[in-house]
Amino acid sequence: MKQVRTIRIFLILAGLLMVVPLSAKPEAKHLFILSGQSNMRQPLPGSFSHCVEAVFGKDKVWVVTDAHPSQPIKMWYKEWQPPAGMVDENPEKNGTLYDRLMAKVKRTIKDTPLESVTFIWMQGEADAKAGWGSVYAAGFMGVLDQIREDLGVQDINFVVGRINDFWVGPAEFPDGQLIREIQVKLGEKHDNGAWINTDDLNRGVNPWGGYSLDDGHFPPPGYRVMGQRFARQACRLIDPHLKPDESIFAENFFDQASDVASHAAIGVKLSASVKPLHGSMGSLTDGKFGTAKMDDAAWVGFEPSDEPIELVLDLGKVMRVELTGINLLFSTDAKVELPKRIDISTSEDGENYALSGRRYNSVHLYHGTREALSELKATTPLLMITEQKHRKAPDGLNVRYVKFKIQSPDHRFYIDEIIVNPSLHK
Repeated sequence: MKQVRTIRIFLILAGLLMVVPLSAKPEAKHLFILSGQSNMRQPLPGSFSHCVEAVFGKDKVWVVTDAHPSQPIKMWYKEWQPPAGMVDENPEKNGTLYDRLMAKVKRTIKDTPLESVTFIWMQGEADAKAGWGSVYAAGFMGVLDQIREDLGVQDINFVVGRINDFWVGPAEFPDGQLIREIQVKLGEKHDNGAWINTDDLNRGVNPWGGYSLDDGHFPPPGYRVMGQRFARQACRLIDPHLKPDESIFAENFFDQASDVASHAAIGVKLSASVKPLHGSMGSLTDGKFGTAKMDDAAWVGFEPSDEPIELVLDLGKVMRVELTGINLLFSTDAKVELPKRIDISTSEDGENYALSGRRYNSVHLYHGTREALSELKATTPLLMITEQKHRKAPDGLNVRYVKFKIQSPDHRFYIDEIIVNPSLHK
């Protein structure tokens, strides 16, 4: 009996020795907080995360995103006050989006020590529209103070995305230019601040499928580049001496056909469900783009049809496809229109097609074109590039066949090139 008790005591002591009362201290991480209006949308946060993870390591960063469309800065700043002579009609809502954001931040970081904190901000359009520019800087600095207090961190870096030039000029956006100037000053005045330009990224197929000329929103490739620009500036603020691989921040944005140096569909087999009105089908994969003249031999014209017109590319082998595109002609005077709809589907075997993650749905000149519409009184080529990326395929799709299913407009339409994985002119 005594021997049994001895064994029991030994086992208990052994068990106590195996217990480690102190857990290992978690490693410090870089925290990035992304917030703002609707332009803080995917793929911007995903692109940003990819960049900072590549620079610092995935296990060394937290990226927290929370955004809400069409909201002024007062929804983040609790002590916001309107400009002189103006009234805040719903002060009880001030700071509510900030509380939502900070709750998400705290759920994410828990007790993790922070090596740095960087605030990424893409907002200001609502304040430009409301005429609240004179109190914008105070609002932004107030948001930073709130973050300092809630996280117990005094040194906070920030990068501001300047709202694009769509918001300058019209009476409906009285403080567009003022907001832009303030955002630049915020980034340049503070040693821990920076700003990014977005004026060159807002032309193309927008997230809703319409073609935008210089709109207030951006096409998905534009958001991806914005994420890279934000990340580059954030990394510089954290460590000015850092020398990351520059390929991480290599931009790939196509504004017009002249930006395309080459692409993967040049010389590949192309089949069509109809014969063109004029021009050679081989012109659609020869790497040559037409001028603004309809009689340019590069353009292939199609008559309107009740049935969708199908164009199918055979790339010859399965490859990773990230971008597809089509260059179209538009002319009000000549009644050359954009297709009503273009669906893009892909296949590995030529039999089983799946609608790609992005498609042109009801392609049209978006309402945001205003002044730019004057450019289109003459015959104008429009490059429509779309990403073949989505949440389940962030690096693109494995594809051999690409099918363009085109619902024609009421009048004829013209194409000069079908594009796969374009490379950018440097």
